[in-house]
Amino acid sequence: MNARNDVQQTTPVTIDVHTMGRTVDETTVDQWELKAARRALRNLKSVAGGQVMMDLLAEQIEAGDRYYKELVAASDGAFRESRTEFTIRGLSGTAMANWFAAQAGTGRFQDKSLLVNAHPEHYVEPPTYTGGMVETIDGHLCRFQVSVARELPDAVAAFLDASYPVTLMNALLSLDDGTPFAYCLHQARDTDTGANVVVRVIYPSAAPDSLIEGHCEHLAIEFRSWIRNAAAANH
Repeated sequence: MNARNDVQQTTPVTIDVHTMGRTVDETTVDQWELKAARRALRNLKSVAGGQVMMDLLAEQIEAGDRYYKELVAASDGAFRESRTEFTIRGLSGTAMANWFAAQAGTGRFQDKSLLVNAHPEHYVEPPTYTGGMVETIDGHLCRFQVSVARELPDAVAAFLDASYPVTLMNALLSLDDGTPFAYCLHQARDTDTGANVVVRVIYPSAAPDSLIEGHCEHLAIEFRSWIRNAAAANH
């Protein structure tokens, strides 16, 4: 055994980058990479959107349809919650709700770029839907239709929190064949400095922990983007 080699193998590698008279560390390069990745995704979604994207992903979408329909069947009408909360400074809950209603009050985003680019794994809004998305949930592509939920099943309404009096949206997510799949319950309240916002997707109870936890991350990315969009529109 070569002790010197063992030490070398376990020592973390760090990198400084020198460019145009500047020295930057890997955190800065990570930021550049993220900016480039977002730019590349925006470009791909633009040139290969609509039915082109649907055709490219057809097999994965169909496999996802089967997977999520099995979750619905196994849950027998019971649900569980995926929930992410935000503390916002500089934008009220009422202003956020007004922006959200203007953009998505019908279940369909008015500015498609704000929808598709809110998350890297928002692939495409199916062109035959009046509102919906193909996105990754727990490693499976999920194709769903979005419609405003005027009424909620009791088992879903039980997740609403009266301490958040401002409604951003209540929506039903349905699978391609019309099977009710999940519900969005998004609420807010004004604070002295801005807002508290809670966003939830209520999934069939058979959804595994990996789906619930993964979608909490998804909601954090997605809604941070929309909060920033709303703030930009209010200034």
